[in-house]
Amino acid sequence: IIEVQVEGSGLFMGYLALIGIIVTLVLINFIVFTFTRKSKKRRIWSGLVVILLTPIVFFVTMGILSPFDPGGFGTALFSLLNTFLFFVNGITVIIIGLFTRSIKKTYE
Repeated sequence: IIEVQVEGSGLFMGYLALIGIIVTLVLINFIVFTFTRKSKKRRIWSGLVVILLTPIVFFVTMGILSPFDPGGFGTALFSLLNTFLFFVNGITVIIIGLFTRSIKKTYE
C-alpha cells in the first residue's frame, strides 16, 4: 500500500477542525437563544442542558476522529478542547440567563 501525504495537509485539517468547532458553537447558541427568547428560566435550563450534553460531545468527537489518529493523542486532545469549549458555552448561557430580565406578559 502506498501512502501519499500532501505537504501542509495537517495545517489544513487543523483549520477545518477549528471551523467545525466554531460552526457547532454558533449553531448551538442560535438554537438556544431562538428557543429561549427572553425567558430567564428557559435560558438557565438551556444552559444546564448544554452542560449535560458535554459527555455526549466528548464521545461523539472521539468516535469520529479516532479512525484518523492511530496513536490517539491528537484525538484525545481535540476532544477535550471541544468538550471544554462546549462546557464553557453552557456556563456562559447560564450566566446570561441569570442577568436576563424576563418579559412579563400583560393581558389586555
